[in-house]
Parts: sequence; structure tokens; C-alpha cells
Amino acid sequence: MTQAILKIDGITRSFADHEVLKGVNLEVFPGQHVGIIGNNGQGKTTLMKILLGLLKPDSGSIIIQGETADFPRKTEQKRIFGYMPEAMSFYPNLSGRKTLQFFAGLKSLDKKSVDTVLEQVELAYAADEKVKTYSKGMKQRLGLAQALLGNPKLLLLDEPTNGLDPNGIRDFYFTLSKLQQQGVAILMASHLLAEMEPHLDVLAMLKDGEFKRTGGLQQLTETTRLKSIIRFTASKGKRYEQFVVNGEKIPASFDEYTHRYEILCSKHSKKDILNRLIEQVDDLDSLTISEPGLEELFHHIHES
Repeated sequence: MTQAILKIDGITRSFADHEVLKGVNLEVFPGQHVGIIGNNGQGKTTLMKILLGLLKPDSGSIIIQGETADFPRKTEQKRIFGYMPEAMSFYPNLSGRKTLQFFAGLKSLDKKSVDTVLEQVELAYAADEKVKTYSKGMKQRLGLAQALLGNPKLLLLDEPTNGLDPNGIRDFYFTLSKLQQQGVAILMASHLLAEMEPHLDVLAMLKDGEFKRTGGLQQLTETTRLKSIIRFTASKGKRYEQFVVNGEKIPASFDEYTHRYEILCSKHSKKDILNRLIEQVDDLDSLTISEPGLEELFHHIHES
């Protein structure tokens, strides 16, 4: 079995009398994309700082490639990580290349590695232009490039796509997918749920200092029994209040503004409801099915 590159085991951390993390557990494996989601103040940034060795936990341990991490970190343990904070500032009059050479020096790396990461994030064409001429997307790619210096095995990304336009977001995730194929693990904290959803392997939902749910999206939506939504319109204006399926009355709510019906159904009843709807609605005009996703799961857990 593949060894976890990172294991978080029972981490707690308090500030004064406020317990921010309460026995957090998580494993991250090579090539895996793990998303940490939660409202502000739930402990995401505190956990990131503990992973990087910037904060010491009150209890619990961080295990990196099977070895318990020291505090302060050993150099070889630090080099496992590449970190991209939510807000990065660069000296505007330095070029992209000079900026990365500065970070390479901080990491005691050969400056030749700079050209490699510039290629990885598709920024080589602007390497010698001043950072003040860079767009927001280019600056984000420069931030990712500095995180990639030293060939880290695990990227820690804190709200990495804030402010990016749709093309920038697409390009950013494309770069991450290529890194995953090379075995790089990704641990990302973000509020942008719809954007994250197609790219995640594992969700870790942080609430009140604990991971309330951890697993794949499909697994979590099934275990929480979230319902699908069937929406349809009927062209002749006939009203449908309910459908009887296997002896059970399934209500159909009607929206006076959109003239659209909605039916909530479980995964197991969906097929039967669809068959009955098609049989009974002879003036069916449109039909769509919305499956529960990350946003619905997030709200369900945080409101429960």
C-alpha cells in the first residue's frame, strides 16, 4: 500500500482560552488533491501554519513520509512542502526571473531551477519582464512557481485562485493536474466551492475545529442522503401536485415565477419517479436533473 506523504494525527491548538483545532486527523497520499473547506475562523490557516512548522501544536503529531516531524522542522522536512499563501506580494521592479532567483536563494537552491519552474507554470515568455507589468493571473502563476522551487512533494495552497478570471482559473487547475500526474500531492483551502468541485479527490470539511466529514464527494453526498432535484415544465398549463410512486405520494412544488416544477428525490427513488412523471405528464416541455454537489453538501453539514 502506498505510504501517506502526510499524516495529521490528533492535532490540537488553542489561543488563550479558545480551542481552534480539536484533535484533527487527515492523511494525504502522493498525487492526491485534497480540499479543506470551511467558513472563516474554523482553523484552516492555523492548520496550514502548523504543517509548515510556523506554529507548534498543543498536542498531536505531524508525520511526514512516515517520520514524525520535529519542531522546528529539519531542512529535509521543510523541503517536502511548497507553500502558496492567499496573498503574495512581490517587488514590482524585479523581473519574474529575478524574483524567483531571490526565493531560490532563500531555499539554498541552484538558481538554474528557476527556468524549470517558469516553464512549468507557462511563464517563461515573460520571465524578464518586470512584475509590475504582470496581470493578476500571471502573478498567481509566479506565486505557484515559487512554491514549486525545490520540487516539493506536497503543495499547500491557501485560496490560490482569488481574483482570477475564468481563463486564469482554468489554466491554474490545468497546471495542478499536470503536477498530480507527476505524483505531487495538493492540499488546498478555498471558499470557491463550485470551482474546486471537479478537481478534488478528497474533501475535508472543517467545522468548529474538527473535520466533520472526510471522503470523496460522491461518498459524502450518499452518506448524508442529500436529494436530487428533478425540474420540469409542462406546456399546456395543467397543474401537477404530486406523483404516486410505489404507494408513496411524492409532492411536486410549482414556482409561479418560472412556471417550473421541482421534485426532491433520493438516489434510489429517482428512476421510478422519472418513469411515473413521463407516463403522467403528456405535455412535458422540459426536464432536467440536478445532483447534489459540493455546495449543497457544505451547507448541509454547516447548518446541521
